[in-house]
Amino acid sequence: MLESISRIRHHLYPPHTPEITITQAARGTAEGHFPYDFGSNSTMTNANIVSMVTGSDRRELNLAYKGGNIQVTVPENVPVVTPVPASRTDLIPGKKVFLVVTPTETNMYDAHVVFVEKNGVAPQF
Repeated sequence: MLESISRIRHHLYPPHTPEITITQAARGTAEGHFPYDFGSNSTMTNANIVSMVTGSDRRELNLAYKGGNIQVTVPENVPVVTPVPASRTDLIPGKKVFLVVTPTETNMYDAHVVFVEKNGVAPQF
């Protein structure tokens, strides 16, 4: 089944991104097209790029994931971001962050993943 949707944000994770390591054994574990909590009728797609066509005002991506594929329109005004290495010195007051955390027994939080604004580019989550 081929669906077609339009994106308001898009993340590209190149192969071998040090911050996001996916072993071959784990590849495909989170692949798919799912409802998402960003807003009404929002979805998340975890997939591989099969092909891309660039037009004057948008990009068309053909994505494949375990069990399906989808065609995605990415308008030119949509940010396309890729994680880059950062350090603790990038965590300063006023920077935008996105964290994946779990609560502890002492009402604190343990961070498992931290994305921080760098060179003026804020996390797009």
